[in-house]
Amino acid sequence: MMEKIPMMEKKRILCFGDSNTWGCIPRWEASPLPSERYDENTRWPRVMARELGPGWTLLEEGLGGRTTIFDAPGESYRRGDWYLHPCLLSHRPLNYVVLMLGTNDIQPRLHPGPFGLSQVKEGMRHLIEIIRDLPECGAECGPERSSECDPEYCQEYNSSSILQPPKILLIAPPPIRKAQGRPEVWEKYGKEQGNQLSGEFGRIYKELSQEMQCGFLDAADYAQADLSDGVHFTRESHPRLGAAAADAIREMEKLHGWEKGCGEKSFCRPEKRTNPETSQGSRVLRQDIEM
Repeated sequence: MMEKIPMMEKKRILCFGDSNTWGCIPRWEASPLPSERYDENTRWPRVMARELGPGWTLLEEGLGGRTTIFDAPGESYRRGDWYLHPCLLSHRPLNYVVLMLGTNDIQPRLHPGPFGLSQVKEGMRHLIEIIRDLPECGAECGPERSSECDPEYCQEYNSSSILQPPKILLIAPPPIRKAQGRPEVWEKYGKEQGNQLSGEFGRIYKELSQEMQCGFLDAADYAQADLSDGVHFTRESHPRLGAAAADAIREMEKLHGWEKGCGEKSFCRPEKRTNPETSQGSRVLRQDIEM
């Protein structure tokens, strides 16, 4: 009989994104000073964590300029795929990973050749595959676990054949807007073409979430870019998106949770579940926002 090992008291959720996950405050004018950040009571990952409650540990991994798989000259450190693998290993064990990227992918300077929606979709697909290929970074046992499986035991002995990868919530960024304060930003993101591409994020990411069996949320239903630079979220957008993300995680928990009969700190044996990610979007209801 395997010795019982105390389980983690909190679930761990990693938010992996760009400057809008970091919480960048938009500016009306370019500045040589470093970007400023919304406070912890405002930015959406913190709001999400607060809404989820004290049983969750938030890990913020937002980086300005981050792409999915596309390389900017001299800025390879901004490639999401190159950093995601070590990031997952650093923060494991993880129950959830929230992905919101794609806005920086549409910059014309990153694409010497033709670029369109298929490349956007494949960039995000690659990040999902990286997560799925690392079950040892998960915090929960999979449906094929043995009857004696204990998640912390599996973590200690790196039993990736028993653990399942973290569950994934895919968030589609909202479209960029024509900047009224900084026209150079509008040009940097491809102007009308960038607006058209980013306007399709919700559709193509929803398709991808269904193909890859991830949770899904369309940030355009809750957040919008500020007119100052046309890219970074308004202050009011962050709390709305954070609350919606928390609702989406709760819906995923209902689909995948197995709390029944578990003690607070001891290992329990839940009933065997079906496919661990059968969410068909896990999308929360649309809320109107002022444009």
